[in-house]
Amino acid sequence: MTQNRSATQPPVPIALVVGSWLSYSETFIYDQVLHQVKTRSRVLAIGGTKTTAERFPYEDVIALRLPEEVALRYAGVSRRFQRAIDEHQARLVHAHFGTNGALVQPLARRRSLPLAVTFHGHDGGGLLPRNRYSARYFRYQRLAGPMFEYGALFLCASDELAEMICAAGAPPERVVVHRLGIDTTRFAPVAMDQRAGRPTILSVGRLVEKKGIRYALDAVQRAAQRFPDLQYRIVGDGPEGPALRRQVAALGLERAVTFLGALPSDRVRGEMQRAHMMLTPSVTTAGGDRESGVLVLKEAGASGLPSVGTIHGGIPEIIDDGVTGYLVKERAVDALADSLTALLGDESLRAQMGAHAREKICREYDTKTQNRRLERHLLEIA
Repeated sequence: MTQNRSATQPPVPIALVVGSWLSYSETFIYDQVLHQVKTRSRVLAIGGTKTTAERFPYEDVIALRLPEEVALRYAGVSRRFQRAIDEHQARLVHAHFGTNGALVQPLARRRSLPLAVTFHGHDGGGLLPRNRYSARYFRYQRLAGPMFEYGALFLCASDELAEMICAAGAPPERVVVHRLGIDTTRFAPVAMDQRAGRPTILSVGRLVEKKGIRYALDAVQRAAQRFPDLQYRIVGDGPEGPALRRQVAALGLERAVTFLGALPSDRVRGEMQRAHMMLTPSVTTAGGDRESGVLVLKEAGASGLPSVGTIHGGIPEIIDDGVTGYLVKERAVDALADSLTALLGDESLRAQMGAHAREKICREYDTKTQNRRLERHLLEIA
């Protein structure tokens, strides 16, 4: 009998490059290392470790100190990372976000290692011509050309993102759409008739422009005219927080809106189990920043929630309009309000859409399945 060699071969060592270890908004990276089977990652954290690192325990993280980070960013040199790559005997470098891939391309080239880069959103918009002279993306655009020339694989979280980086110079034959998964077993659906309390709308994400929360608040104010007992719970924090709180006061929504701040994943799951729908009104910013895979939409679907979202980034790939939720144009406040009121007024519709959402997410976005696909992509170039 022939033995399956893949079952006996040791995992392939890879260098996994991140901006820092680890933000709450980047739990997809943690899922990658938790579910790796055929690869063994040594994490290289350019920006060091965060205070949240204890919530994402992983034994093999090499983090740069500030002077070393500056040397990498402006000279493409890091002795610490070079030693880490050599000691790990890495067979490829995989960077999350194009901005990080551009920084470590010289290291991968010097070690003659194949480079894979996963794009997630702002790193695609940052390559638009309008950002050529922006402070945030000026150097990134200069470094992107060598990255596209050398890189062996460019993974994108949505079709739109793949089109954007091809337009920016990525060789189309090396671009693959790879959608991020979630651990569906961690999200238990709760029947709509068992979700007690006031009808609840939920949003989860950093309070930044591209999340579109300002438009959500206007839509909620209109929906509240028909459903005065609704509540809108917002998980996340960020620079737009003060302005959004002022907007809540101006709209007279103090009783309806609750800002919960950043919450750990178990608390977010709890919010999804008590909510009646998810709202993701994302928009493209003037600088081209945008969403891609929107993991919280997948988590909401796995929790049995219908969603209202915008025709933006990868959102239309997650929400089936009229089946698992509703899609509207960006910044279309009236359409957002109409979609919310349709769900608020019909419990059976919420239950039906929530069940379809759960089926879709389990079928298309299970993290173990998606991580097996990711490992296949990576091992093809290792």
